[in-house]
Amino acid sequence: MNKNKLVLFLCFAVMLLITLCFADVPFFWDGTFFSEAALGFYEGKFSPFDCPENLDNVTFPVYSCYMALMWLIFGKSLMVSHIAMLPFLLGIFYEFYWLASRFLNERFTSFALLLLLAESTLMMQSVIMGYDIILVYLFLLALNLLAGRNKTLYPIIAAMIALYSIRGMFLAVSLFFISTWIQDQAVPRLKMALKQHFLCFALGGTWLLYHKYKTGWFLISPLHENTDEQLLSFSMMIRQGVFILWKLADNGRIILWAILLWGIILSLRKRSLPAEFKTLLMFLLIPLGINALLMVPFSNPIGHRYFMFSFPLLILTAVYIIQEIVLVKYRLGILIVIFFALISGNFILYPERFGNGWDSSLKTIPYFSLKDKMDRFIISNNIDPKSIGTQYPLIADKRFSHLTDTAFAYTNVWRGPLANYEYYLQSNVINTDIAPQVEEVKNKWKLVKEMKTGQVYLSLYKNPGY
Repeated sequence: MNKNKLVLFLCFAVMLLITLCFADVPFFWDGTFFSEAALGFYEGKFSPFDCPENLDNVTFPVYSCYMALMWLIFGKSLMVSHIAMLPFLLGIFYEFYWLASRFLNERFTSFALLLLLAESTLMMQSVIMGYDIILVYLFLLALNLLAGRNKTLYPIIAAMIALYSIRGMFLAVSLFFISTWIQDQAVPRLKMALKQHFLCFALGGTWLLYHKYKTGWFLISPLHENTDEQLLSFSMMIRQGVFILWKLADNGRIILWAILLWGIILSLRKRSLPAEFKTLLMFLLIPLGINALLMVPFSNPIGHRYFMFSFPLLILTAVYIIQEIVLVKYRLGILIVIFFALISGNFILYPERFGNGWDSSLKTIPYFSLKDKMDRFIISNNIDPKSIGTQYPLIADKRFSHLTDTAFAYTNVWRGPLANYEYYLQSNVINTDIAPQVEEVKNKWKLVKEMKTGQVYLSLYKNPGY
């Protein structure tokens, strides 16, 4: 067995260990949206073809259907949910391994695998059964199939990507453009690309027409058209673009982008971009550019995980540059610096008014035990959870986060002014804070209980008016 395969199996072992060690971690952040839909399918309350509007994600609910199926076969539990994601986690490293093997020699393929293991967004999404895990796997698989000229399986995978999510639709479009680039010169590129993506466009278009027939809308839900899916002014689009750049460079990835830029500049100075480098840039920048351009016009807050599909390719391209350009005596040192830069992404903490990517960094892990302890404190003190106001993601019902049989949820403060609540539960994990509101609670309300572990805290305050 060569060294690369040993490192690959090490990655498999780490992902298995993560799955087993964190098997009690609940659904988190947007995961509760998809688990709520999965629970509806599991209990037979509605089908994938008639989701309630509040659970309608435009595209076919692949993730939620998969979870519901796993629960029907093996039983509804967090353990089953975590294990259900393990094949896709292993698949990401497997497909990355084969993709890296096309561009890197044996030693650098091993380094690339280790760097992927240090990627904080991927690791945290692995811990919380992230929705984008399956999409990342399918995308890497599609790239390998394209590079290997597999004309049988590729159209099916491309169609699955298009049906998976809105970002999957964007990726399917990007794959179409990539396929026109790498087609065999002997055949008409556009014709072959259209042939390869006929199933993708046919199924995607059919679903959207069906969705329009059932709901009356295509891509923008009436529930969100004035909030998360609101069209932005030009100045706000610029700001959204800055947020995208921030999320791409955050969690230590700025060093990867610096290496990428350096590699491009050196290659342009030499007036020569190697064919492999061009292919890697295409794999990375076409999907990234299409997704970014289609996200900029809308008000939906940008999360790190939205671009998780690009992070393995960013790592691969940066390692390729190091392999081809950097002097031998500096290579190991630079790779070690990159490794620790990516690891540092799990500890970066911005002021509370800025997005900390809590679903994309391992610094969040203490939150789950703290939240459970706070819940037990509230129950033991006979405090009605409905009398406690808080914000996303603390408002998640435990039926959807922990898969409990009974409901337990706090009240969303957006439903009324603070004066309506006897208690307020504050945490730096909250990402929808209104600064004056938080200041009022911290300065004028009575602190009842505070818990803190690592970089995460939860504080329960009581309204002085009660």
